[in-house]
Amino acid sequence: MIATLAEAALRSFVLGSVVWFGLNLFRVRNPHVHMTAWVVVLLASLAMPFVMHWPTLTITRPSLPMPMPAPDDFLPADLSMPEMSQPALPVASGAAIAAPARGGFSIDWWLVATIVYAGVTACLLLRLMIGLCLTWRMARAAMPMKGAQMIAADVRVSRDVGGPVTFGSTILVPPQFAGWDAKKRLAVLAHEGAHVANRDFYVLLLASLNRAVFWFSPFSWWQLARLAELAEIISDARAIEVIDDRLSYAEILLDVATSMKPRPVELAMARVSTVRARVERIIAAAAMPIAVGWRKRLSIAAAIVPAVIVSAGMIAYRTPDPAPAAADSGEVPAQHYRPFVNFYAMGPASVFAIFREGDEIYGQLTGQRKLRLTVGGDGTASYAASSGEITFSADAERRSAELVLRMNGRDIRAVRLAEVPTPATGSAPLDQYVGWYRVAPNRVLTVRRDGDRLHVQETVQGQAALLAEGVDVFSIHGDNLLIFLRDEQAKVSRVLVQSAVFGARLAPRIDAATAQAIEADFARRVAEVPDRFREQVPVAGGKEMILRGIEDLRHGTPNYDRMSASLAAKVHRQLNETQATFVALGALESIFFRGVGPGGYDIYGAKFENGTAEFRLLLEPDGKAGDVIFRADGNDELGGILPCSEEANVHGRAGSSPIRIMVYNELGDDIRIFNLAADGSRKSQSVVRPNMTWIATTTVNNAWVIADKSGRCLEVLMPGRQTRFHNVEASNLGARPGRAARRAVPIANGEEMLRRYIEGVSKGQPDYGYMTSEVADITRQQLPFDQAILARLGALRAVSFRGVTALDSDIYVAQFANGSAEWRIGVRNGTITKIALGPNF
Repeated sequence: MIATLAEAALRSFVLGSVVWFGLNLFRVRNPHVHMTAWVVVLLASLAMPFVMHWPTLTITRPSLPMPMPAPDDFLPADLSMPEMSQPALPVASGAAIAAPARGGFSIDWWLVATIVYAGVTACLLLRLMIGLCLTWRMARAAMPMKGAQMIAADVRVSRDVGGPVTFGSTILVPPQFAGWDAKKRLAVLAHEGAHVANRDFYVLLLASLNRAVFWFSPFSWWQLARLAELAEIISDARAIEVIDDRLSYAEILLDVATSMKPRPVELAMARVSTVRARVERIIAAAAMPIAVGWRKRLSIAAAIVPAVIVSAGMIAYRTPDPAPAAADSGEVPAQHYRPFVNFYAMGPASVFAIFREGDEIYGQLTGQRKLRLTVGGDGTASYAASSGEITFSADAERRSAELVLRMNGRDIRAVRLAEVPTPATGSAPLDQYVGWYRVAPNRVLTVRRDGDRLHVQETVQGQAALLAEGVDVFSIHGDNLLIFLRDEQAKVSRVLVQSAVFGARLAPRIDAATAQAIEADFARRVAEVPDRFREQVPVAGGKEMILRGIEDLRHGTPNYDRMSASLAAKVHRQLNETQATFVALGALESIFFRGVGPGGYDIYGAKFENGTAEFRLLLEPDGKAGDVIFRADGNDELGGILPCSEEANVHGRAGSSPIRIMVYNELGDDIRIFNLAADGSRKSQSVVRPNMTWIATTTVNNAWVIADKSGRCLEVLMPGRQTRFHNVEASNLGARPGRAARRAVPIANGEEMLRRYIEGVSKGQPDYGYMTSEVADITRQQLPFDQAILARLGALRAVSFRGVTALDSDIYVAQFANGSAEWRIGVRNGTITKIALGPNF
């Protein structure tokens, strides 16, 4: 038996060495893949004593050549093979003849080794059994936790545990658990729930049994420690994913470790001996590990099976009888964005556009997505924007001189700027349009004349020809529209620029010196961004500016002197809504730097009393805030996706924590989105086209119904931490976030499309033909910065897949000659549907 177990241990060690070498050879870092591989090795180790020698490879080898003896060497037949008779056992009349005695004392070392092995194995197995019995009694005596559960698991309170532990599928927590804060409870339950979901207790129980049987093999001890380490890494990652705060989780882990008194067969959350290494790993980690689905697990097991067969097998040789030798044998063209109805000015730079596509009417605010209008029989129309519901009383067909829009409880009067362009009856002088127009605080639109044609160029972008569409109306490639507006003296003073994604922008005419200063400032920014993006270091004073701004906005007294003119105008317009948001968030608890975006914005995360948020800050050379982008991220509540049968039960559940949600339509057809009012009625209808994104700021658990274009409910979205980004696709309709199997392999042609995109951007000539209109507009706006960043990074060396986002985009890390960068890309039917560069949270 000892020889059999020793051989089995040696074969298991060989198998483990092959797997370890393979994981390191292919640079596998995902703990889920490692866990699957080592579980397969564990099962093979336990089965090795029974299966070794079963796989037998029989090799036929030819007979060795024998020299033919000379005739004289033959012996007579009766002497060549004499048979020697065996001696019979001598039997006397009642007594056997004794064997001759040997001199000295003889020790049977195999017997000694068997006794020692059996004793140690018995002690280890007894210890394991006693631990199981004691812990089972403790779990049985524990009281089930009262009240609503945060996770779907059997959670019990026990006075015999010093900290959270897992026994089987039961989670035991100490009596102090009820007094912990919500984040600590959520982190603990997420960690222990991951152990239960992954069946780590049973895996480590098998590993402990393997160690008891093969205790003499160092590999069995290492195997148990490695599986326990991987189980903790995966559970830590799950807890961090749930609370979305690495530093806070590390503090929770240290806090729990000080009170732990684990028993032998418990899965304790934080053993003192391992907590230091885990905290260091948590802080140093750059990305979350990607979960592995069952298909990939089976693929990993299938890849290891040949090594198992080889390590368990043996080779047998046979020599065939001599035999006679055998005889030899002999695409979709892009749709034009046209027929506008009216444009209404809502401020110095904000425009509300109403236009028709086919038989439907749409509305669009500057910088927001176009959404279908709901026109009532009383002559009113409404739609939902990220700034709130917009309702106006003028009929979209009536072309009134002004509109009264109701946004977030306030009435805003919008004056008509332009209407449907009329065909031109004759050629107008082109020189009157030539000049410079400021389309953004740092962008200039330059209009030039070249013979009998006009050309337009936005700052640091390519030049395009303008096509005449009507009186003072031109288009770019028959798509984006430019309407030149005149003042009281009939002189061109502004231009209205309309794009399908970003809406209408009003650009006042400026002189050459102002245009030159704006473009010089923009060029400076483009030159600074590559180094800042590569170094990921915040601008000095940015954090302090955000802190002061939060406090000022909470009191409704922003300091406009510390802002650029455009930012001051934006803050002034949205002051009431912004103040209400920060009051709802409560006191600021912490703020931390997350990175530098590809546009040069410093990204900060903030933790408030009632939620979290993200700030993106752009500082000007004079120390003023050039722009601030704010995003509310909700609180610790997870949210979820509910079936349509729950629509009648979720109204009136809106929370106080603000949150921005992003819904991407991948159904291939229009979807409609409704918000549920307190009385359960649907309101604020929006239509989202295929491959388009819809964004809204709402509150946690404020239910939204996602329906098909006929209004039939598809699913109910409850905003929360797990549903901030939601992909609407047929395969995931109604699936609960975190429960549905997320794709763990890259899109078939995702890497190829990303390489093609990077190559086009680096040359300044992206191929917009294989992008959706949304991605194409984003690429045009971001092109100067992305091209400058790629120029600084140098030649592309390699692209490696890292995982999949909540919106089903592939995450890649691209290695360049002078650094690396993260990209996120979505591809469907050979078209890029989503693209992003740099830190994204």
